Amino acid sequence: MNNFHIKNNHSILGRIYAFFTSKTPLSRLIIANIAVYLLLFILRILGNIFGFLFDVSSEDSTNFWNNLIIPFLAISSNWTQIVFHPWTMVTSLFLHLNFSHIFFNMIMLWFGGELFMQFYRSKKLYKVYFIGGIVGNLLYILSYNYFPVFESIRDSSVAMGASGSIMAILLASASKMPNYKVNLLLLGEVKLKWLAIVFVLIDILSIPSGNSGGHFAHLGGALFGFLYAVVPSIKRFEPTRKKVKVNKNNTYAHRPKTDEQYNAERANQRKEVDKILDKIAKSGYQSLTKEEKAFLFDTSKKKDL
Repeated sequence: MNNFHIKNNHSILGRIYAFFTSKTPLSRLIIANIAVYLLLFILRILGNIFGFLFDVSSEDSTNFWNNLIIPFLAISSNWTQIVFHPWTMVTSLFLHLNFSHIFFNMIMLWFGGELFMQFYRSKKLYKVYFIGGIVGNLLYILSYNYFPVFESIRDSSVAMGASGSIMAILLASASKMPNYKVNLLLLGEVKLKWLAIVFVLIDILSIPSGNSGGHFAHLGGALFGFLYAVVPSIKRFEPTRKKVKVNKNNTYAHRPKTDEQYNAERANQRKEVDKILDKIAKSGYQSLTKEEKAFLFDTSKKKDL
């Protein structure tokens, strides 16, 4: 009981703790990205220590990292490398090598993921993250093998990061609810469609100025996110909902919920959870009523809330 109170003695810390223990698709994707980053960070530190102890030059250590570790996890634009390392289509979506890269990507993933789960069922986030990222990788590969300007770096180029997946999530949200308004620091309320258009234009205009492969990957993810929202045929590959049971009079026992009804109900539950967490932050867990404790316990068991 004391541990719960300590973790929630500030509303911000309480919300962070609640988010990472919620077991939602969004929290799991962010945790997976952070875990991969930390693992590689630790490996680099250990490599530097052992390199020093065994008198391995920094150049040899760097070559080992660049020629073995990164090609094993990042996606290459060289088709031969892809054939021998097909898993990189997925592992590259979780690969970040520096803090600023993963920090800003995780901020955007959290922002886009929270929006996405307001408009779609939360488990669909996995599909858009993975397929959007893979489509982004494919556009990167195709562009580097088609445009002559990339011929000299085609064999040595690699791409990594969750940005393509994030663009897919943002565009799926903006295409579903283009006039939905979000509050942005210094800018105030902005419609999602304008935010999405700005992101896409930045990537298009930035292609000649560096990180061209990354910008193509972003655009590939954005394309899939847009199509996911507006093309019905894409969704036919999703699992169908369970059939509604009928009673002996051949009438429906209950009507299935629409996505809009489901999302509205879940949004109300989230608001109630936030109120309870704020109350815990101010007065402690003991201040909750029996009904509030029961509600918090019940919702904690729902993985998609």
